Amino acid sequence: MHATPPSDAEVPDAPRRRGRPRSDAATSAVLDAAYRLSATEGLRGATIQAIAAASGVSKMTIYKWWEGRLQLLIDAYMRQATVMLPLSETLPPPEAIRAHVQQYLVALRGDLGRVQLAVLAECMAETGNSELFVARYLSVRRALGVRVIRRGQRDGSIASQRPAEALYDQIYGTIFYRFQFGLKGLDKGFVQALVDTAFAA
Repeated sequence: MHATPPSDAEVPDAPRRRGRPRSDAATSAVLDAAYRLSATEGLRGATIQAIAAASGVSKMTIYKWWEGRLQLLIDAYMRQATVMLPLSETLPPPEAIRAHVQQYLVALRGDLGRVQLAVLAECMAETGNSELFVARYLSVRRALGVRVIRRGQRDGSIASQRPAEALYDQIYGTIFYRFQFGLKGLDKGFVQALVDTAFAA
């Protein structure tokens, strides 16, 4: 899974751009700066100018690599979420999902949760919907989760035979909804029971 947009070298038949080739170190610096500023300063502080200053990469270069701030913030969020929230494809599926939702719960209470709120706010402000977030991040993570759940249904470790997509949405959609709107009761016991209920026959 790529957390950043592919470089020209990774895209077949991509037209060559003039100037210096894309630097992995510079890309990482931009993504780190975008994530850090979103977490600590919110959207008001995470401007392209501030990101350029914090990363040491020019605004012109940033705009060559990303269409705009929204795409950059989503990629910064995805990169960090991929590192912080690995979903095992080797553990027994119920165990993998249980571990993952607990990690997600902890992450939401920290910087990742603040950046998630900022990214979704930027999506609504820029486009009026969350389609770009879904296409660039959520669809990738959802596909992985659905794959793990299907494996559990095939091996019998997950008793429910409801569509794997419905089970994934029941679990993660509930967590997302409660976090997004600040509802009480989103704790370790709640998410454990949520998974157990979803996976029961």
